[in-house]
Amino acid sequence: MQMQPGLWAWLRHRVRETPDDPTVVLGSSRISFGFDQDEWARLSNSSRPWMLAWPGSCPRPVLHDLANDDSFRGTVLVGVTPVLFFCNPQNPFPMRTREMVRLSHHWGPADEIEQQCRFFVHSRMSIHVQGVASVLTWLRGHLVLPQRSGQMPPYRYVLFAPMDRHGRMRLIKGFENQPELVKTVQNGWLEDHQRNLYQKANPEPLIRQVATDVRTIRRRGGTVVFVRYPSTEWFREDERLRFPRQAFWNRLIEETGCLGVHFEDHVELKDFDCPEWSHLTQEDAIKFTKRLHTIIKREKDRRSSR
Repeated sequence: MQMQPGLWAWLRHRVRETPDDPTVVLGSSRISFGFDQDEWARLSNSSRPWMLAWPGSCPRPVLHDLANDDSFRGTVLVGVTPVLFFCNPQNPFPMRTREMVRLSHHWGPADEIEQQCRFFVHSRMSIHVQGVASVLTWLRGHLVLPQRSGQMPPYRYVLFAPMDRHGRMRLIKGFENQPELVKTVQNGWLEDHQRNLYQKANPEPLIRQVATDVRTIRRRGGTVVFVRYPSTEWFREDERLRFPRQAFWNRLIEETGCLGVHFEDHVELKDFDCPEWSHLTQEDAIKFTKRLHTIIKREKDRRSSR
């Protein structure tokens, strides 16, 4: 399935039409890769959660949209990737979720027909992925030539995680056993870091707005849980340096009063490895989802018994 905003808007529209109190997953690629919808549905004996997490994006506009949706009374699992969750509101790339929300609000019959046609075609045809099948494009992406001084690093796209029609992404099978591919993706994170031209935002006003949205959802009977998925090595050290836990994650949980599950706080979560520093493998995503479900259920039971 092609990763395109129409799929996200279609999924968001489905959430509005869900008669029960749905579980909705927000965030960026870490939770999209690392949360197994089918496993969660099996453990919860419920319908599959809706995946509204989107790679490289900020979930704040989506949380705000759910807060403004009077019909929503469900559970929201919000993945917190610090560099994206706490991004500068002026940064158009992670904040493109604002445009996706707007698209979902203007969803009409023509959009529905277009998306259904995509589902029909994609399931029956092989798609020529230019970055994989074209020799020239492949060479352009993989030949690492010396950079001229003062130049930004090139964007090297590599397909390492396809998306399905439910919005779920997975690292390709055996990704961790392909060192060249792993290295290419790691280099991509380093290059993204160099390309960021926006200053880090002051977290306090962002957190206050999130807290307001959380209170609105709670007043209708909904629940919000924040989840900090694993990162390792360079990515983890960069997050510690630029987004210290006390000023960002801890403040978020304190201000919202929500249940927060940070991988470092739980023995059963803290030792997961991320092959390219930022995402779980398919197998580990299932294990992590099982353990996350157990932790959230335990904490909810503990809070309700007070």
